[in-house]
Amino acid sequence: MDNIGFGSGAAGGFRSRPGRTLSSLIAPLALGLSLCLAFGATPSRAQQANPAATPPAAESATAKLTILYAQGTTDLEETGGRGGMARLAGAIRQERSSHRHVLALHGGQTLAPSVLAFYDQGAHIIDLLNGMTIDAMAALNREFHHGDDQLSARAFEAGFPIVTTNTVDRSTGRTPDGLEEAVVLTAGPLRIGVLAATPVLTRETTRTQRTEFRDPVAALAAKAAALRAEGVDLVVAMTGYAGDTHRSILAARPADIVLYQDRSRPFAVDYDGRFLSATVGPQAGWVLALDLTVERTAQADGKTRVTWAPSPRLIDTAAVAPDPAVDIQAKAYAARLDTMLRMEVGRLTGPIDTRKEAVRTGENAFANAVVDMLRAALDADVALINGGGIRGDRSYPAGALLTRRDIYAELPYHDVGVVLDVTGQQLWDAVESGVSAVEQLQGRFPHLSNARAEIDLSRPPGQRLRSLSVGGKPVGLSTHYRLATSSFLAAGGDGYGMLAGAPRLVEDRNTDFVSTQLISQITRDGEFVPRLDGRMTVRR
Repeated sequence: MDNIGFGSGAAGGFRSRPGRTLSSLIAPLALGLSLCLAFGATPSRAQQANPAATPPAAESATAKLTILYAQGTTDLEETGGRGGMARLAGAIRQERSSHRHVLALHGGQTLAPSVLAFYDQGAHIIDLLNGMTIDAMAALNREFHHGDDQLSARAFEAGFPIVTTNTVDRSTGRTPDGLEEAVVLTAGPLRIGVLAATPVLTRETTRTQRTEFRDPVAALAAKAAALRAEGVDLVVAMTGYAGDTHRSILAARPADIVLYQDRSRPFAVDYDGRFLSATVGPQAGWVLALDLTVERTAQADGKTRVTWAPSPRLIDTAAVAPDPAVDIQAKAYAARLDTMLRMEVGRLTGPIDTRKEAVRTGENAFANAVVDMLRAALDADVALINGGGIRGDRSYPAGALLTRRDIYAELPYHDVGVVLDVTGQQLWDAVESGVSAVEQLQGRFPHLSNARAEIDLSRPPGQRLRSLSVGGKPVGLSTHYRLATSSFLAAGGDGYGMLAGAPRLVEDRNTDFVSTQLISQITRDGEFVPRLDGRMTVRR
């Protein structure tokens, strides 16, 4: 069978080998973008089978199966008419009404980070997914974010299995309580094994205490072999990108199908006649659909030979009607969130000014408090944020009571903390770039923690940073530092391209939102004490 593939990002564009025309690849994709919106009776979810059960007697048959895949659904509501929980539910319902055998798989990375998950540790996500007839979900690093006990609680609340193939509870030597090492789902005559590889990096970046994270490649290979020996027709594995886990899994090919996450590829499907890998972006703006034709052929020795061919589609959820019941649920949670945002966090001990001129031209008390908090939370040598990430554009008098809404208005972006391994030269270049467009009030203006900088704006851009120290010592250009920054700057945003290639010691998605961390600190302290201390001297 010829290789087929379509993708966006690192391997963007359609491609095919001789014998497979471009139009034949586009046709199934176009179908996914123009599905009718008629709803019918929703068939019951694919049944979960006992992995150790005796397989059915060998027989020759052709079966059709549709696998749906979405991941990273932390947003309750749609953005720009696409994505969100209700539209994801609508897509699943639509597919079940038009296809006889459908497996809806969720790739995880959904129990955090979100504002509401900070309060309920992801319980609202499980509640919403329960209303969608999800068949199985992967437990990746974000599922472990709130700790072992909270994940077990979510697993017992779920009406579907949550799978992690390579984790063990040290106290029992078994898969963590409530979770599944593997699950076998039945879809008509087919038995589909589902596995999930949790990134090993999870042990360093979450609140897990008892869980041991084992080599995901070895764990998946061993379990896939066991499932095949038990008569499973196809094995599907899900995984994430933290610590480049997806790359090692894709290279090893332990399953027939690997559904993965890759921030550099909004969507992609690759198939070489035997192995298929696919990814789709988060928040269910698009849902991946794999229509499979599976041939089960009885052999003379009594065994069954399984061959299969895929036809991939992308479902644009902008063209899908939201599921009414899930829409009501999501809106109710959004209303609850609004109530939470009105809650008071703490009292200001002094005035702060977050107007554009104040946060983009010099040292700022609010920015100091945020960047100091980020450095302490991530145990870094130095921290850097940009003034453009502060958006409240207002002033607060001393004694003002701050609410959660105030903090989220000041820090509205879904930025999370990242720790980079940078040299002193990279740090110098970052600060130099940050002060290169002060006159235009650009958002790149830098704010530092555990560092002091002298800046001379009378000099041309690229020559304005006169001195820089970290921890009271002049920065060593070849010295390595643990730099805490936002996920936006770590990706090279706002002119910080020199940071984009730096090794990540703590990945994004492995820490809370910067805004959430600040709220936690203020709530814990009972007051907010921002101050100026002369860490940044700006001459004009």
